[in-house]
Amino acid sequence: MAKQSLLQRGGSWALTLALGVGVYAAASAWRTRELIAETQTAPDFALRDLSGQRVQLAELRGKRVLVHFWATWCFVCQREVDALNAVARGLAPDEVLLTVVADSEDAEHVRRYVAEHGIEYRVLLADRAVLRNYRVDVFPTNYFIAASGQVADTTVGLSTRWGLASRLQHAR
Repeated sequence: MAKQSLLQRGGSWALTLALGVGVYAAASAWRTRELIAETQTAPDFALRDLSGQRVQLAELRGKRVLVHFWATWCFVCQREVDALNAVARGLAPDEVLLTVVADSEDAEHVRRYVAEHGIEYRVLLADRAVLRNYRVDVFPTNYFIAASGQVADTTVGLSTRWGLASRLQHAR
């Protein structure tokens, strides 16, 4: 009888897990439905980082690129700083992490934010065109771009360091 009870609980737990995974997958598909489709070419952009250096996406062809869109006011984005720092530290030679801050009108505010939160990765200052071209209206939004320049994957919402690193590694 005890075995049956344990089996019943295990089955119930598995069903709950499967339902949770299904709901998560459906929610993810819904949230990314408006983003640029996989296999489409990622729109080129040229943005400045916090030191004033110009970064152009097209110049990174041949590398896998994670373009992470975020905002300083975004609570979820604040929770991802450690994960993104870990991803940045673990990049392979053919991988690049670019983060694009949406609320970039006040670069000094962004610099202070970066310092206060211990951000170790490169931060680019967005313009309206890049947000529009990438169809970003929810933060955080991630684009995983293959070495060919095509979108390989997208995510919206909280991600783990392992999820980000794995998707970047498999962006082919």
